[in-house]
Amino acid sequence: MIKLRTQEELIKTIEAAIKDERKAQIDYKKAAEMAEDPETRAFFEQLAKDEEGHEKVLKRRLAALKLMKK
Repeated sequence: MIKLRTQEELIKTIEAAIKDERKAQIDYKKAAEMAEDPETRAFFEQLAKDEEGHEKVLKRRLAALKLMKK
């Protein structure tokens, strides 16, 4: 378990998570493009959309955290 001692550490962790979500989106979109059947393509497209949703949540939380920092 990660112990975050400061708000700055939490911000950096969330920023890293956002980057991970973006990378996952790219990977899933590539997998969808390479899929040979519609079901597999749809599966990876849905995973990419899920990651987009995660990114949005993290961005909102990051923005709120940064506002609290001021």
